[in-house]
Amino acid sequence: MLTLLALTALPARALGQTPAQTQTQTSAQVPTPARDTTILLTVAAPPTEAAKLEAVAEELLKRLEMQVELRRVERIDLREIRQPLRREPAYFARVWIAFGRPGRARLYLEHAARDRVLVRDVTDDSNNPELVREELGHILQTAVEGLKAGEEIGAPRGEALLGDEQPAAPPAKPTAAPAPATRALAPPRRRFRFGPRYELVWLGDAGHFEDGPGAVFGAMWAQRWGIELGGSFRRPAKVEAPPVGARLQSVAFDALLVFEIWHHAPARFRLAAGAEADFVRVSPFASAGQNATLAPSHWLKLALGRFAATYAHRVGTFMDLELTLGAELDPSGTRYVFQRTNSATTDVLSPWPVRPLLSLGATVP
Repeated sequence: MLTLLALTALPARALGQTPAQTQTQTSAQVPTPARDTTILLTVAAPPTEAAKLEAVAEELLKRLEMQVELRRVERIDLREIRQPLRREPAYFARVWIAFGRPGRARLYLEHAARDRVLVRDVTDDSNNPELVREELGHILQTAVEGLKAGEEIGAPRGEALLGDEQPAAPPAKPTAAPAPATRALAPPRRRFRFGPRYELVWLGDAGHFEDGPGAVFGAMWAQRWGIELGGSFRRPAKVEAPPVGARLQSVAFDALLVFEIWHHAPARFRLAAGAEADFVRVSPFASAGQNATLAPSHWLKLALGRFAATYAHRVGTFMDLELTLGAELDPSGTRYVFQRTNSATTDVLSPWPVRPLLSLGATVP
């Protein structure tokens, strides 16, 4: 008769372009689309920057079945914004974007059907212009969605332009990078995210794995840095090494430091690293036909490290799909063993010290 004294976790300690002659240009020589489904986008910016901004606007507005007609100018003339089109068919909307004094960009959107104008300011970040373009694009997309749904945006033309007495000036070439301490950086449009995920962790050792649902909350406090808090409930895993086995039930919580290394609408790529706390309920059982005295069920507390790389892709205007690859790091080399009356031990489960993980989830603002 075998007597099982304990089932526990042991650390393995012994082991250049030519300027145009006029101030305007179109993005391509193509037939002019119907104006009732067209946004006239006027940009006071260099040709390269104007083309990039047009590409972002086209990508976001094509989902709304709208087209973009680009017009580049040297400066925005407020007299043009103050006067609606009189002799020509009206566009669905006219938009003016100017990158004014350093650290500022302004968007004007005119809805001629209701003679209203929306004015929005965006902080310009010369270190990451992609964020500025995306912010402007999403402001435009949200406004057009509202207009198509019959909503009113902005204010009557006279009220919206009341404080704009001088035309917006073109951006000046900076002579030196502004000191970070004196600049107010605009946060990304989505500072917070929350959503469900499903995670699988490969334990190794005869192909065992854990999986289950969870949730994640993320917050960005700077341009690229942030934190991520997550939790998961893992389905029971059954392991056996005759004459005994164990049923493992885990709950995991993690806290990670996040760095966004790449961002190009509509995708992002983040790296994260931090700590994880696992609480494992161990319930021993005897194999069939075995007569053994079992230790009582008990909880184990494990401290792990965690590394993750996440690719997020925006779907629509409110949700990101996220795919994460990473690993759990167990510096103590946890093993699940049973001990015989003669003090000999036998491994029931020996997870790898580096355990690959995969998760798929969705987040919303």
